[in-house]
Amino acid sequence: MENNITVNMENLSEEEREQLMKLIQKSNGSKRKIWKPNYGRKYFYINDCGGIMNSEWYDDRIDSEFYKIGNCFKTKEGAEFELERIKVKTELRRFSEENNEYEIDWKDRKQEKWVIFYNCKEEIINPMYVYDFCICNICFTSEEIARQAIKSIGEERLKKYYFGIED
Repeated sequence: MENNITVNMENLSEEEREQLMKLIQKSNGSKRKIWKPNYGRKYFYINDCGGIMNSEWYDDRIDSEFYKIGNCFKTKEGAEFELERIKVKTELRRFSEENNEYEIDWKDRKQEKWVIFYNCKEEIINPMYVYDFCICNICFTSEEIARQAIKSIGEERLKKYYFGIED
């Protein structure tokens, strides 16, 4: 059902006009910012073998579980992006597990801990030493291991899929 309203803007002050226009824009926008398929609509998901599949949304248990864990995408490209993001994060975590010289202990402030970060100003990825704050769940025991991880996975893949930076 569509509601049409005619408003005489001449009777409104500039401030009232701006407020009204903001309300109109808000009312014309989507009610939710997080996409969820409507009944009978196609969506994409990643299957247990890493393939991209599609299905129609019937709001059944399987649809709901996919949605709950974030495995429900509007487009095939969205699912493909998420699959690659998962792969990059897994590669980074495995690189850390295979190459770190000891287990990271966040209670030990003297223990060396390195993370990789994206420098927005210089548009580069670099290792960063941390000791008393945890900013991610993938850490390295030395700067050299962090640099090797960056080289192994590739700066472009890390920028795009780990940090979400599009060129």
